[in-house]
Amino acid sequence: MHEELKSSDWDALNRLLQIELAQYQLHAGDRLYIARAVENYLNCHDISESELGTLRLRVCDPTVLPDVNVPTNQLTVWAPMYDSEYGVREVRKLRFGKARPVAKDVENWAITAAHVAGLFRPRGHLERIRVVEIGLSDGSMEILFNESPSRAESLYSTKVFPVVSKVVTSSRPTPGNSCGQCKIAGCCASLEKLDGFLGQHRKGHETRSVSARDLEVYEKCPAQWYLSTNNLPSESSAAHSSERGKIVHEWLARAHMSSQKCDPSDLDAIDKNFPPGLSEEDYLEARDYIAQHADACPIGEGARVIGSEISVYGFDSQADVVVVSKPDLLYVDTDDTFVIRETKTTKLSLPEDAQEAFDRFFAVPWLLNLIGSGYRGPYKGEKARLELEVLASRDSRVFSWDLSDARLLRMARAEVRVRAKKWHRDTTWNSTPGENCRWCPVRGWCPDAAADVADDDHLRIP
Repeated sequence: MHEELKSSDWDALNRLLQIELAQYQLHAGDRLYIARAVENYLNCHDISESELGTLRLRVCDPTVLPDVNVPTNQLTVWAPMYDSEYGVREVRKLRFGKARPVAKDVENWAITAAHVAGLFRPRGHLERIRVVEIGLSDGSMEILFNESPSRAESLYSTKVFPVVSKVVTSSRPTPGNSCGQCKIAGCCASLEKLDGFLGQHRKGHETRSVSARDLEVYEKCPAQWYLSTNNLPSESSAAHSSERGKIVHEWLARAHMSSQKCDPSDLDAIDKNFPPGLSEEDYLEARDYIAQHADACPIGEGARVIGSEISVYGFDSQADVVVVSKPDLLYVDTDDTFVIRETKTTKLSLPEDAQEAFDRFFAVPWLLNLIGSGYRGPYKGEKARLELEVLASRDSRVFSWDLSDARLLRMARAEVRVRAKKWHRDTTWNSTPGENCRWCPVRGWCPDAAADVADDDHLRIP
């Protein structure tokens, strides 16, 4: 298929591609992205051939045995590999978005890829190995490695092998974004046991992961959730309120890890703590919200901080779903009560009471359900409560829920169950065009995006 798709005529190429894609059940957004990615990939292939001569696909995902005496120690690079007639072998790292210059997080990958390419037979005429990264969304390309096989072997031995040794000998699992695709998630000891968390009585179409934020995005537009989860390139066009909340949360997370109570005087040094490039308007607005927090900060006077912005991963075996939460603050109060505190910023009026806060912020029932399911982090005490701190620019309020209230826990479980039901059973991820398209980060891949909104904003994904 690689050779068949080589064509200078995009219309002919696109027809061939659509015939190929018709064999698969794909979301409309996936189809748009794949068509663009193939065109960009082949353009990059032409650029490589103009520099290296004719390239022949040797293999996809080459695997080698660095030590024939230890056949279990295989090295595989998930990338296509090409040979030129002039002794150059090229390995291509494919990236959903734009290509990046070599950085620490890809340097070891590039060295390993070059080392594997150097070991892969035939090696007789091999003089140089080139590793490139291709950005499939825009056809960008960066060279990550361009040296001899011997240099690749030397760098692998000195820089990468010590890291690999730690990886293959480690027996400690590390929960993360990939848990939703892990085949052994159901028996992983590092995941909190949250059976029945979503309130679903049967497993879904496949193992997935979900957070409170995911369900909120899904309610606005299933297609946005699906395309974002598939890691399609996105363009930030978030609502101003989202950016404001992010700024405030970043500052509070750093401040709370000092285990000292926030004080208004801390704001005198706020310039040193905010991200570079922050506009004066955003700085002043965020400063007002943080000033409101200082009076209600729960840290100090005997309270013990467990963590700030810590990701919590659990597994609901009934639904076959990895449950992801990220509480803003975990601490133990002076009376040995485990507390989760969530912070929200708003330009609207503050909730009048706890019931209104429960109804307005889905994080409340979600986290109540988390604590009610037994989560206590590293703290093993029985007493627990949830706090919600709502910050406005000139006022703030803290709401609290006692976990000994059985009726409250039933309400929280019911809210999570209702919100998760449609998401859990969905396999089509249809779009719901409208005003939400204005802030959708993956709108460029959605054929149903509201055209009038898109034209107003002039936002495009290259």
